[in-house]
Amino acid sequence: MEQPYAFPLEYQTVLTPDYRTDQETLQNFSLLQELKFSGVELNITEPKQIDVKDLKDFLAGFELVMGQFASGLAAKTFNLSLSSPDPNHRKASVDKCKTYIDFAAAFDAGVILGYAKGGVSSDPAAARCAYKESLNELVAHAEKTSTPILTEATNRYETSVVNSLDETYDLVKDFESSCARILPDTFHMNIEEKDMLGALKIYADRYQLFHFSDNNRFLPGLGAIDFQPIVEFLKENQYQGWIGLEGNIQDNVRDDLRATMKYLGPVLE
Repeated sequence: MEQPYAFPLEYQTVLTPDYRTDQETLQNFSLLQELKFSGVELNITEPKQIDVKDLKDFLAGFELVMGQFASGLAAKTFNLSLSSPDPNHRKASVDKCKTYIDFAAAFDAGVILGYAKGGVSSDPAAARCAYKESLNELVAHAEKTSTPILTEATNRYETSVVNSLDETYDLVKDFESSCARILPDTFHMNIEEKDMLGALKIYADRYQLFHFSDNNRFLPGLGAIDFQPIVEFLKENQYQGWIGLEGNIQDNVRDDLRATMKYLGPVLE
């Protein structure tokens, strides 16, 4: 597929078990193909139940790949917390995330750790320490297949582990493995960063995916963030990674996607 944008685009969505026959999925993926998206970030609760070859073939029919495994739905479904003070809870969460790494590896995809990091804690220092222990085990597992582990910087109302890019980098900087990556997200950065572009520049070599989501958590163009200077910054700094569109739905998926690409498409040319 000819790449019409400065960066490859992917959209985060839930993969239903009956994805080959689910009409909503078929229509949404057809629109992604029409809009020239290159990939998807898939939320899947039980990846072990998915036939890898069949999913690859299905996505290829829409000229898409799975760029990332999004662990958010699974984290909520199974109450995962990689920073839990309970060692048994933490171990169960690590073991689950290892299965996501194995699944993502079959697609040469990364694994996003957002909600899976764990929620707000009364002891943030302990939560960060516990998460780092979990991440150490996950990175060691990911290195076997060179699968990127993307720790997402999420705002203070969602987690105590890492909020700003500074904090996220501080947590992963001691890992020699290139599998330990960070993930910036404009929605969270709008809350946590004093200088969004400055933070992006400092850590440009540590992220390969950048989430675009507006200040109200809808898709870009449906809120107040000006994405033009962000895109110009990425172009000027020769960013080579994915742009992932993520957000709540305002009207319906297809109307929102068309609206965001009407706004974002020309910016990304």
